[in-house]
Parts: sequence; structure tokens; C-alpha cells
Amino acid sequence: MPSPRKETEIIEKLAQKMPRKLKQMAKIVWFSRGYQVNEHNQVTHLSIFNMDLSGQWPAEVFQLQHLEYLDIRDNALATIPDSIASLQKLKCLDVRLNQLTSLPSVISQLPQLEKLYLAQNQFNAVPGTIAQCSTLELIDLTNNAITQGCEHLLEACTLKRIYLNNNQIKQFPFDQITRPIEELNIGENPLESQPANKLVEKLFI
Repeated sequence: MPSPRKETEIIEKLAQKMPRKLKQMAKIVWFSRGYQVNEHNQVTHLSIFNMDLSGQWPAEVFQLQHLEYLDIRDNALATIPDSIASLQKLKCLDVRLNQLTSLPSVISQLPQLEKLYLAQNQFNAVPGTIAQCSTLELIDLTNNAITQGCEHLLEACTLKRIYLNNNQIKQFPFDQITRPIEELNIGENPLESQPANKLVEKLFI
């Protein structure tokens, strides 16, 4: 496992590949680029959105083994490499505004992943591997082209917030909801049936 000093060196190498400055910040928010470290000088947050990566994942990202939050939005990414499995402390992955059509099965091997942002990609179906994600609490699949696979979301036993608005879903398996869900947003879809379910606290259709 990289030492704190080694992680600083990794960040320096990564920064050299970026077209814009990558600086250390006290707190990462959705509109900021940079990185954040903890009290041990270990990199825990990294935001490199809209960095003109041209679909390429920098190898340095997968060497930051204390990373909890990764924002790599809007970089023309067509795939997520299996190397993502090396980020065993990752809690939040934001890959919105890319060109993804699928997820690698190793996503389910991230033991602390809680939030997965996949909006504005090119998914036609909900990836089956979502059903195997044992810690996932939030998934955002807004603004894709999804028509099928919604049952996988209900098979993920910890999912509490599901965002599917603005897709192409005609049928949603409302009858398969057997546990409480805090929020289900399925608005702006061509649904053919709209049954209610008492287990959904907030339902947006």
C-alpha cells in the first residue's frame, strides 16, 4: 500500500498529465477540481472532471488506495476498467456525462461503494452487476436510454435512492418491491402502468 509520501508523488505525476491545474483543497465540492487529503496526508478525494482525458483513465488514479471519492465526469470515457477494483475504500464514484454503455463486474467487488452516479451516459439497460453491489445506497441513471433491467435495482438489497428519470422505460417491476425504498424517481419515461407501492416513501412518476 502506498505511503503518504508516495501518494503525494502519485498526485504530482497525475497533475502533470492534466491540462488544468490540480490543487489540494480543504473540501471537494461538485464544481471544484483538485484533491483532498486526510490527517495522515493520504489522498481521499479526487476530482478531475472535464479534464480532456479523451476516454483514457490515468493509471495514477488506481494507485490511490485510500481514495473514497472520485469525480471523473465529462471525459469521453467509454469504459470503466477492471482496475477500479483496486480502490477498495471507494464510497462514491461519479462518472456522469461520459459514453458508458456497461459496467465491469468488478464494481460489485468494491466493499464500501455507497453512491454511483451514471447519469448522461449511453446505457440501454440497467447493468446486471448492480444486483451484486452489497453496500450501494444511491444510484443515478438519469438521462440515459434505458428500456430494461430495472429488476436488478430491486435485487440490490441496500439501494435506498434510485433515479431513473428521462429514460425509455415502459414497464417497471413495481410488484417486485419488497423492501422500503426512500426515493424512486422514474419521471419522464413512457410508462404504460403506474401502480403505487406503499414501500416507496417518495415516488416520482
